Amino acid sequence: MKRFIKAMLVALAISALASISVMAGDKAKTEKRTVTLTVDVMVNGTLVKAGEYEIKFDDGTGELSVIKNGKVKAKTTAHYEARSDKAKQTSLLTVDNGGTTELKGITFGGSDQNVVVGARGSVSGTQ
Repeated sequence: MKRFIKAMLVALAISALASISVMAGDKAKTEKRTVTLTVDVMVNGTLVKAGEYEIKFDDGTGELSVIKNGKVKAKTTAHYEARSDKAKQTSLLTVDNGGTTELKGITFGGSDQNVVVGARGSVSGTQ
């Protein structure tokens, strides 16, 4: 009987530790919001027409996706960069690149970080 109780306690302890490690192990977060593009926007070489889309950022994979009706229309690499304050609303960060609007990032409302297009530490331009 003692042996059975010890085995049960060991099994319970292992189960508890496993469930704690599963909950603590995945700290990557996924953010997504619905946005309306008022103009056509270039995302990683893909032209995304004006309209309503879901923008999804997966911090674990570093992937920013533009989705319409459940289908990925464009994706690119991105990363978080700190902001000085929390964003009041979700907004797209774009730049006019010679008549073409290019997506540079997104700020999710309530977040203290910007999602910036490009790999962390990447440098654009020539050296």
